[in-house]
Amino acid sequence: MPRSFLTSAFQRLNPKDDDRNLISATFHMITITLISMSLVDLTWFTMTGDVAVPNLSLGQFFWFGYAGADINYADYDFINSTIVNMMRTTILLCFMAIIFSLAGFFLDIVGPKSILYRMIRKYAVPGTCTVLWIMAIVSVSYYIVLLLEDSLAKLYSQTNITVSYGYGFYLLASAGGIALVGIFYNLILAHHPVGYYRDDDRCLIGFDDGLDTFNSPTPPPPYNVPPPPYTP
Repeated sequence: MPRSFLTSAFQRLNPKDDDRNLISATFHMITITLISMSLVDLTWFTMTGDVAVPNLSLGQFFWFGYAGADINYADYDFINSTIVNMMRTTILLCFMAIIFSLAGFFLDIVGPKSILYRMIRKYAVPGTCTVLWIMAIVSVSYYIVLLLEDSLAKLYSQTNITVSYGYGFYLLASAGGIALVGIFYNLILAHHPVGYYRDDDRCLIGFDDGLDTFNSPTPPPPYNVPPPPYTP
């Protein structure tokens, strides 16, 4: 019963005569939502110790350094130009990941007939690029942590200050995990689904049938009936 229910649900979501892939599109939409949430005022870096600004988010660096921004730059004395550039690079990489994931979403929703677009969708090119962008963001974030630790060590040499990741970073990392699950589904399950066949496509011989099925000692009728007696 559960197997038949899952097979029926799979057929409803991905019918054979439809080029759309709604399940893969759902993974893309979840990835876009998580990345977008990480770009708002969620904490990306947390600093423990006697620091005026204990938390940093990507949203702060959309306008950081521009005239007219309501920011007390005296509290951000540990932020140098390199850190600002790296934070803005992280924002750019987040938008690149959103763009590629959005492209994969539209490919799965529209289901184009072009061979090029079908190959791009079949081999999960948008999802793979999204994961690569997220990996680049993780690498840049690690470098920013090193920069923050070095800058804080110079300004607060008498205080033990540690820098750790915040909720925004872990939200982005979870988006990468969701994108990986979507790639796995697109490459494995979407094109080789388990139990996805019609009733009239079933094999007549089960997998548990051995060679004894074909080596019957008694031939089937009418070959087991003796021939009639000879009459001249």
